[in-house]
Amino acid sequence: MRTQSPENLVWIDLEMTGLDPQSDVIIQAALIITDSQLNPLEEYVCDIWQPESALAQMTPFVRDMHAKTGLTERVRQSSVDLGRAERELFERVAGWCPLRAGVLAGNSVGQDKKFIERYMPMLAGYLSYRIIDVSSLKLLAKLWYGDAAQFIKPEAGAHDALVDIKNSLAELSHYREHLFRKE
Repeated sequence: MRTQSPENLVWIDLEMTGLDPQSDVIIQAALIITDSQLNPLEEYVCDIWQPESALAQMTPFVRDMHAKTGLTERVRQSSVDLGRAERELFERVAGWCPLRAGVLAGNSVGQDKKFIERYMPMLAGYLSYRIIDVSSLKLLAKLWYGDAAQFIKPEAGAHDALVDIKNSLAELSHYREHLFRKE
């Protein structure tokens, strides 16, 4: 049973055909809702069907990346369109977070937010304006501590939205343990 809390965090990661929300599209979306202590409450992932014309616009680098993971073929076979994906995400976020209280979290999540605002306006309007960007902590740790291994969690980008969220959660847990210690 879902219970709304303003302290729950909304972890979303998207895989796209590129980085420009005006010309590229979302092809995979994943969500993990956590409580404030980063304990997962619910997760969801879907591959989003897009027409061949959208897939054909990918750069060779992006095309190869998504082909290697099998995502491109799963997108072609998917029965989930963008509208359904947004409804599925919205339903889960609304079940766990009050209106405009769900803080979007993830690595470089500002980029995901641009695509959410462009392609999933109902979801964008429900989320808080605040974000927790784990990559900002990585940058600060490098600025403050150099490359001190205990503070920097190695990157493990899988280019799979759900795996990437789990990596972001592990990274934030690492920073919580090493940077935000209670003395």
